[in-house]
Amino acid sequence: MTTPTPSKDTPSKDTPSKQPPAFSSPAPRSVPPTGNVNMMSYDSPAVLNMLNDVANSGMGGVGMGISMSSLGMSSLGMTASAMGRADEAERTRRLQAIIEILGRKPGRVSEEGMLALCQKMGIPYEKHMDEAGTWSLLIGDEALCDVTFKNDEIVSVNLQTGLDDSMPELRFGATGSEILVRSLRPLPGQSKLNVTLERFSESLEKLLTLDKLGSPQNGGVSCYNAIAGVYTSLKKLFEHEKKAELANRAPDERYRTYKAEREVLCKKSGRPRLNGGSCLGLSLEYWMDRRHLLPKTTPLSSEKGKEKMDLDSQASTSYPEDHPTANNKLYSLTIECESSPSTLYTPIRISNDWISECIDKPADANDANASIDNLLLNTPSIDWLDPKPTYLDAQADDAMNLDDAAGRLPNIRFVARFNPPLVVPYAVHVHLHQTVGIEPPNDLRPTTFVGLALRPGDVDPGMKSTAGGSTLEIRNTRTVMVGKDGRERTHNTTLYVLKLEYSRTLESLPFSHPRQLVEILPILRQYAHATTLLRDIFYEPPKKPVPTHKLGQHQPTPPHTPTKPAQQDELPPLQVDLSLSYTPPTPRITLHVPHPTSTFIPPSPTDQAAIAEYLANLPSRAAHSRRALRVALDIHTNGDLVVADQNLVSYKTFEQHQHHVSDAKVKRLAKALDVVDDFGVWAEWLRREVVVLEQEA
Repeated sequence: MTTPTPSKDTPSKDTPSKQPPAFSSPAPRSVPPTGNVNMMSYDSPAVLNMLNDVANSGMGGVGMGISMSSLGMSSLGMTASAMGRADEAERTRRLQAIIEILGRKPGRVSEEGMLALCQKMGIPYEKHMDEAGTWSLLIGDEALCDVTFKNDEIVSVNLQTGLDDSMPELRFGATGSEILVRSLRPLPGQSKLNVTLERFSESLEKLLTLDKLGSPQNGGVSCYNAIAGVYTSLKKLFEHEKKAELANRAPDERYRTYKAEREVLCKKSGRPRLNGGSCLGLSLEYWMDRRHLLPKTTPLSSEKGKEKMDLDSQASTSYPEDHPTANNKLYSLTIECESSPSTLYTPIRISNDWISECIDKPADANDANASIDNLLLNTPSIDWLDPKPTYLDAQADDAMNLDDAAGRLPNIRFVARFNPPLVVPYAVHVHLHQTVGIEPPNDLRPTTFVGLALRPGDVDPGMKSTAGGSTLEIRNTRTVMVGKDGRERTHNTTLYVLKLEYSRTLESLPFSHPRQLVEILPILRQYAHATTLLRDIFYEPPKKPVPTHKLGQHQPTPPHTPTKPAQQDELPPLQVDLSLSYTPPTPRITLHVPHPTSTFIPPSPTDQAAIAEYLANLPSRAAHSRRALRVALDIHTNGDLVVADQNLVSYKTFEQHQHHVSDAKVKRLAKALDVVDDFGVWAEWLRREVVVLEQEA
């Protein structure tokens, strides 16, 4: 069944948006910016040539400012008494806003706090007759949750749903109980006094929404069964791809099962999990940071036990990355249901047959859904099926209403929620919505990747008057480990954005078939990888307090590292420059780092005398210093890193064998960053690697 196309006269919350106009700056480029976002400076290898041109031209910027000293309060029509009354009214307004925010927040974990939360959410509860300190929460008609307290501390949680009766092999209640009980206990490093019911309330809200959508008043279509059917098909596809990946690995390879699963997670159809990690419900994990790195404490015995469990049951299992102290950040799509008119969008269908038993089908040029890559490479594609529509229960409708008594579709659709939200260019945002058959929302804000992903607490650079004609620059200082001896070095890292690309944040995306999600995963990985590489260095959280979790995930911490007292054997600081091109279809990040034999120490941006001396001695310095190392990386679909330009490896085209050797060395540069997933560590590795390459040349 195809998705009906909404008419032009029909209102919809998914409306098309037009490309926002380009913003040009009326201010001269010499006007300095304010805040944490600066313009291009001169303490980096990336701008040495530009400094030389400026010195030779003798041109300088002309500053401009506005004096407010001649403007008195009385000339502005403002008096002290009027300001006092305004301040008092403003304080009252802010106090009322704070009270409203606190009223919406759940209380702390306690028996009294949980009962107050249930009253607020409209969840009936009753005291258990046989077990002391146990309360039974009646979450609609399909879920029952028993919570046991002792001295206001959580003891156990027991979740039971209708899915445990219809599909007991999924163990939805048992795994869901583990997530709920963890949400009531403190996070690592958190005091018991600071544990709130916020994470617990998010899970209750999700269960309550599923029950309301599938209640008999709405036709009696079970959202639990609909989501379980999608999980069954995605799990079948995951196991098939994992088996193929294991066949390509040596039988005695260490952690081969974990590595195979992570390869499918990041390069194939993703890893579906039901109540996995900290997410209650179905999630499709599609990207993982540092997927090549496994903790040394991961026991081999647990891997063998997990293999056996995978063969015996489809139940969700635990992984090393689920541990709160793990460094592997996960990107996932949480698959849920939401209300939506069935006349505009394809509604949910309850079926376990979204994919055939054979999983794969041979390449066929007559197949309209066949991928061009599969046809060119003559490789099989996924054999997706299209289940029949699921109709409402006729008994739940008015028997006298002959039009609606039979054949009416549910006003519910599938929706994938991004965890965490993902920032993509505006053109990609529009393309993804069109891929799933809906029109993008009408949003004309001039937001950018830097403002949305790296500096969410500051004014977005796209909204500044200087955004159209200046190079955006943001900085950070952090400590990076150098080599295996444990020594550390301070990195002064600068990011230059030569062109601001308007971007949007993906928070949710409706879909009608799991095939649509699998098809967009390569693009999502592309921007997830670009985001994590830069967020690890340049992210600064908003100054206002924000929740420390979302579905149990920790909020990224600022990368700033406190300075340590200088030591005699401490390595000198290193200037590392990155430039970003975020324009589709391929993000490009270029690294500039000084050569290890270079003695260049950049002048301070505030020391004008040092800058003048540097510019005067620039020709002699250039003759005695080595070139800066430069590597430009393109981030392709599925997060693949490809070296687009570099000056470390020289090609010798007159020798075919030597050309292949050089090509392998260039690919090794990208592979190193793919393993460490950190530009600082990678920059130090490049400085050691170039010495070896020059010796071999």
